[in-house]
Amino acid sequence: MNKWQRWATGTVAGGLLVALVMKILNQPIMVIGNLLFMVGLALLVFGAVCILLKGHLFTGWRHRRRKGEDPAPLPGEKVGVRHVASVKNAPITVNAPARYGLVSGACYMVLGIIFTIL
Repeated sequence: MNKWQRWATGTVAGGLLVALVMKILNQPIMVIGNLLFMVGLALLVFGAVCILLKGHLFTGWRHRRRKGEDPAPLPGEKVGVRHVASVKNAPITVNAPARYGLVSGACYMVLGIIFTIL
C-alpha cells in the first residue's frame, strides 16, 4: 500500500469517526452529510490544483536560466517553438498528493450523499 493510499484511508476513517461522534452528540444526519460533502469538494479541488501545478501552463512565458543551460533569450528573441510544444504536449502527470485528494474527496462525497439520503 502506497503512502497516499494510507493517508486517504486514514482520512476517510477519521471522517467516519467524526460523523459517528457528531451523531452521538445528536446532530442531524443532514448536517453530517452536508459536512462530509463539503469536505469532499474541498479535497477534489485540492487534487485538481495539484494536477494543474504539473500542467506546464506557463511554458514559454518566463525565461529563467538554469545551471548548465544556454543563456536566456533576450526580450526580442523568440522562444524555441518545438521545445515549448514538446513540454506542453507531454502527458498529464497525477502525483501522489493529487491522487490522495481525488480518492479521499470522492469517498467523502459518496459518504455525504449516503448520509444525506438516510
